[in-house]
Amino acid sequence: MKRYFLFLSVLILITLTFTVAFSAYASLSAGKTAADFDAKTVLIIHYHRYDGNYSGWNLWVWPYRPESLAGAAYQFTGEDSYGPYAIIKFDQKYTQLGFIVRLNDWQAKDVSEDRHVVIPSSGVAEIWVLEGQYEWYTNPNDIDISPRAMGAFLNSLNKVDLYLTNPIETKDWKDTVSFTVDGKDWPISDVEPAIAGSLSKTSYIEITLKAPLSTYDVAKPMVVEIKGFQPATVYAYKALNDPQFYYSGQLGPIYTPAETTFKVWSPVSQWAKVLLYKTADATVPYATYDMSRDAKGVWSAEVKGDLNGVYYLYEFYSYNEERITPDINCYAADMYNRKSMVVNLADTNPPDWSKDLSPSLAHRVNAIIYEVDVRDFSIDPNSGVPAQYRGKYLAFTATGTTYNGIPTGIDHLKALGITDVQIMPIQDFWNEPFDQYNWGYITYLFNVPEAQYSTDPQNPMITIEQVKEMIQSLHENGIGVIMDVVYNHTSGVGKNSPFDQTVPYYYYRVDEKGAYLNQSGVGNTIATENTMARQYIIDSLKYWVKEYHVNGFRFDLLGLFDKQTVKDIVDQLHAIDPQILLYGEPWGGWGVTPLFGKGDQKGMKIAVFNDDLRDAIIGSVFDITAKGFIEGANKDILVQRGVVGEIPYSQVISGFTQEPGETINYVTCHDNYTLWDKISGAATNWTVEQKEAADKLANGIILTSQGIPFIAGGAEFARTKEGNGNSYDAGDAVNEFDWARLEIFQSLDKYYQGLIELRKAHPAFRMYTADQIKSSITFFPTQYKQVTQYLRMPLAFVAYEIHGSPNGDTWKNIIVVYNGENQSVKFTLPEGQWDLVVNQDQAGVDTISVLSGEIEIPSTSMYILHQ
Repeated sequence: MKRYFLFLSVLILITLTFTVAFSAYASLSAGKTAADFDAKTVLIIHYHRYDGNYSGWNLWVWPYRPESLAGAAYQFTGEDSYGPYAIIKFDQKYTQLGFIVRLNDWQAKDVSEDRHVVIPSSGVAEIWVLEGQYEWYTNPNDIDISPRAMGAFLNSLNKVDLYLTNPIETKDWKDTVSFTVDGKDWPISDVEPAIAGSLSKTSYIEITLKAPLSTYDVAKPMVVEIKGFQPATVYAYKALNDPQFYYSGQLGPIYTPAETTFKVWSPVSQWAKVLLYKTADATVPYATYDMSRDAKGVWSAEVKGDLNGVYYLYEFYSYNEERITPDINCYAADMYNRKSMVVNLADTNPPDWSKDLSPSLAHRVNAIIYEVDVRDFSIDPNSGVPAQYRGKYLAFTATGTTYNGIPTGIDHLKALGITDVQIMPIQDFWNEPFDQYNWGYITYLFNVPEAQYSTDPQNPMITIEQVKEMIQSLHENGIGVIMDVVYNHTSGVGKNSPFDQTVPYYYYRVDEKGAYLNQSGVGNTIATENTMARQYIIDSLKYWVKEYHVNGFRFDLLGLFDKQTVKDIVDQLHAIDPQILLYGEPWGGWGVTPLFGKGDQKGMKIAVFNDDLRDAIIGSVFDITAKGFIEGANKDILVQRGVVGEIPYSQVISGFTQEPGETINYVTCHDNYTLWDKISGAATNWTVEQKEAADKLANGIILTSQGIPFIAGGAEFARTKEGNGNSYDAGDAVNEFDWARLEIFQSLDKYYQGLIELRKAHPAFRMYTADQIKSSITFFPTQYKQVTQYLRMPLAFVAYEIHGSPNGDTWKNIIVVYNGENQSVKFTLPEGQWDLVVNQDQAGVDTISVLSGEIEIPSTSMYILHQ
């Protein structure tokens, strides 16, 4: 027996030695622990690309368990026959590490999903990552890098596009290519290069089928086989835009006390079920119902009884995989986004909700928008808001709040005089841990309000009710509500996205290799051009208007939307509310050419942010030291274009709008630096008084220019983030409204109040049409600048007259002067006496003094006079 065990031991040793010696790829960690690497946790990542080009590719790695910590970049430092590798060491013991393979500084990701590696008891994990594949190898003997399709998509009902790791000769396709549906051969009529005019030997091919698939066929396993390649699963993608799949009816849980009908669009699923749970924590459903499918791919199930408050999930079977997910169309979900909830929305209405009336604006240029984050607005104890409401929706219902007798909170907004608040994202966003600080530009479920701003986040119905209470309170105080919405991307993809779990790939833009396009800069981009993605966005927007009475939307990265989707949004929302206010960012992520950029909004009832005027006034937002008009930089033409609302005023003064209501004029928003910090960075040697003067002038230009003015919350009391230019997760200490500054900068706050009073009282500053502006505004030529004391020209100085009582104004003639110079400038008034209503110290509608002839405009200031 001893001889037998000795023989067996020798045999095992020989086998292991043979395996290591003859394995195609060697392990660097075999038999080792973290201590052998002088560390407590070690992750070894090998990476293989089919094209062999590793230039710029690197790793982003972070501790994930037992706690999630910030990540860092790591370079590949070694190379073997598989490709480059990196040995990443940590001095702390972790049970899981997250990793991303990325190109340069987030130019692209190899796989869009965050991936997490479990660290074994040895403390060392070694993995082999293959280009474009989510799963990785842990055993080098299992590695298979044989040719395959990187992406295989059904892009019409009779065409399949594939991107192969190795080229094939398309002329010889009859002997090499086949296509099956549910295991049965489907005849092919041709195989050609996917890009017309390409060489016949190519890696990107298009297969044309002899007969189109039916709407039911797309749910069956579709496979392309090419000799010498691994079989490729074909995913239905653009083919789902065929009109046969289009569904415009209501989706989600359709509730009545007697029954709830669940409906979801998932044409690629072979079967679907709805799983019911009594609690958010339950792991086993108390009931499961099979769903039935129609020709469009809509699955439905009718469940009898009152399901109000019942949690649910969908289970889909698609592409040979079971997928369990929340409902992308649900209206409520638990605080951790684990499960959707059926809700009787009528029960979430606060008292007198049916009588809620939105403030009315005759035209969108009458709006004065004030940006605010729910948490930032009231989390500071100096806000005077009751402790249980701080950082919550209900803070906006707290009246009578003060700091040392100065109104704060909603009373401050009323005193300031703004017409609308733009609330930063309140649609449910992914956050881990739950109450970790985050601005919320990582939406998960678009029709569900974010729970962390609720006083009872574990009760989804209370969360919904409190959002309505916030909106109702703002309406009662004469303030409209604009939602900042993020329909251009989601918080994650793949297993981290209920959209991908419902219909894999369809809701996102992907390239020919099947990689998610990172046009948003955060890993994925919603394919707004896809028919049902577009329908989803429009339905979601309509829901917020009808159910929550919101008055408008600010679209994050509107530049990533296709033009038809924007047009449909504008048309359909204005059909519900003709006064709805719509605007967005006309750009995409860094270096992305917008699909809907500045100028594309011409003739539409939607506006875009005016970064030209922004940078002219304060200097580049990406360089805190860059000087703008308010620090003496000559930006006269750009300021003049902003003054006239970017309309085609003249050959030189001409911007990107057709009418003034198409531009959002601003100098700062939540992104980048606060106005105070930007001024401080550009004029480092200025006194507080000089900075305050620049603050007044910056938003003074905004509030007296044609178009729609936008103010970042807190600018009126010199809000600072201590120079943090990207504070999306910086926490309360950086982001909170420091209401104590309201006492320090009372004169600045009063100045803003006066400018807003002036704009609201005098329609000459908010003309509706380009024709009105062109016939009513005249810029003073250079001879009106008495500048003999200067050695240089031109100056940071703009002066113009609004004449003829335009837009029904009670003032016949108005003169506006902006002096961005750090010295005073003499200016000669037209004949007659002029009432001064705005100077460097005071703003409003009351006469400060009566002036005529030559006057002196102080440094960094504005004057407004009228007859």
